[in-house]
Amino acid sequence: MVTGNGPVPVIGRVEGSVLLPYCQPVSVVEVTWDFPCNGHRVKVAEFRNQKFSITGEEFRSRMDCCDNGTSVMIRNLTVNDSGIYTALIYDTEHRRHEISYNLTVFELVPKPEIKWEKKWNEDGQCYYTLNCSVQSDSPALSYSWMYRYNNSEYQHYANGSTIQISAHKNTREFLCLVQNPVNEENTAFVVSTCPEKGNKRIEEVLILSVITSVCFLAAVFGFLILRKSRLVKKNHDIIYTGIGGFPLKSTNQNVCNQNGTNRKPLLYPETTYVDVKR
Repeated sequence: MVTGNGPVPVIGRVEGSVLLPYCQPVSVVEVTWDFPCNGHRVKVAEFRNQKFSITGEEFRSRMDCCDNGTSVMIRNLTVNDSGIYTALIYDTEHRRHEISYNLTVFELVPKPEIKWEKKWNEDGQCYYTLNCSVQSDSPALSYSWMYRYNNSEYQHYANGSTIQISAHKNTREFLCLVQNPVNEENTAFVVSTCPEKGNKRIEEVLILSVITSVCFLAAVFGFLILRKSRLVKKNHDIIYTGIGGFPLKSTNQNVCNQNGTNRKPLLYPETTYVDVKR
């Protein structure tokens, strides 16, 4: 006869242990355990003549029996141990009992990582996008978020790996919880306040104004230095040249000044200087 309506679900974790029990009292003559391998069902253990023996090489030193072989324990589980285990039990009245277990072995959940991004919406309000992830491709992982103010109790916020939250006036702590049927891990992230978009725009304008003023003053200062250097160079380029010297002798002509009176005749050469520009 078949015990139960189908395989009994059993879960385990990597490096842990599981018990596959048969709870019906029965006088046992023989028990065999089989497990799928490469598409075939292979006997991995048996109980006969009051002796338990392991025939599956991968289970040696990892499998023990109890209750006359009707229950087995598997230690140091690996992901490859997942599958359907079937026990065939023959009692002293020549009846056959059959029970199957569907064992699923899960890896431990890694430490989650939270990536965040801060933006402003069209209304100038600040909000955060938080994304929680783990380095695992297991389909059995579930994500949820909890939050709290200061040191208050955590409250449920939302399910899923990604959430969007607005920044409040008070700092909040968000907890990403990742779990599978055998264990869970979490990581916290503190959402602090952020300035409104309007205030942020004012800060940007002030910074731009300061930069513009500094650049303008630097340009004026540079212009003044350049102008001064050109003036100095211009003065050095002036050459004085003597033109039209008269002989050093006395003349019989009297020279009149502007008042019409005579002045002494010229006894020295008179030289006129003109500026010659290069």
